[in-house]
Amino acid sequence: METQADTLTAPKDGNRKEDRHFVTALARGLDVLACFRAFDNELGNAELAQRCGLPKSTISRLTHTLTELGYLQALTDPVRYRLGSSALALAPAAQQGAEVLAVARPFMQELADLSQGVASLIVRDRGRMLIFENCQSESYLTLRVAVGSRVSGLTTAAGRAYLVALPPAEQRQALAAFRTDDRVSAAHAEGILSNSREESRRLGCTTSFGDWLPDINSIALAFRPGPSLPPMTLSCSGPNAIVPPAHLLEKVRPLLCDHIRRIEAACGVTA
Repeated sequence: METQADTLTAPKDGNRKEDRHFVTALARGLDVLACFRAFDNELGNAELAQRCGLPKSTISRLTHTLTELGYLQALTDPVRYRLGSSALALAPAAQQGAEVLAVARPFMQELADLSQGVASLIVRDRGRMLIFENCQSESYLTLRVAVGSRVSGLTTAAGRAYLVALPPAEQRQALAAFRTDDRVSAAHAEGILSNSREESRRLGCTTSFGDWLPDINSIALAFRPGPSLPPMTLSCSGPNAIVPPAHLLEKVRPLLCDHIRRIEAACGVTA
């Protein structure tokens, strides 16, 4: 089962106008860079303008500046762009994430096989949650969302687990970013957070049963991969026909909780 996830949400500059520390030009440049994914590694100004929600003239200035600085490489006939050497030079800073993935992947595959769905390692990317890695079961009906896709922070179990795992100040900031991207009221977002806290206390994880997409069920739990890394979430998801809520809660949830403890221990995180 294929599904479409958002790859980028247009920047909400209007919500930042009162923040005198926020540099809009920098944010827009970073939004341009964030458009490039493994499945979209060459993009033109028109595509970038559509994805960023900015005029093409603004995008042209941004891509010119990023090209001059080496963060983009210009291709000709027609003019398109891909990430340049300066952007690629940032990759070693993410090496710790790759090390966490090496630890987590065997546990993820075991969860995928048990659930008959997909186990995903998910991180926050501004106002969305980003699929960092997937492990699939062999079921042909399983949910398939490409690595690099962005999904809602409020309607997915992964986003809810991430919120619950944060300290208060970071939680407020993340909730505001999720609420802006999902375009929901503050009261609605607060209600989701409150329910997620209660659910986490009661079940040891968060859930999303048809909240993100109809007939898609998911449970998730966040963990700390190390002192210098933000929380990551591990989720198990699938279509209701083969991954009903009862199966996730009764069969998969105990293994998910156990595997999170083992991943944290392997990463040197102590309770």
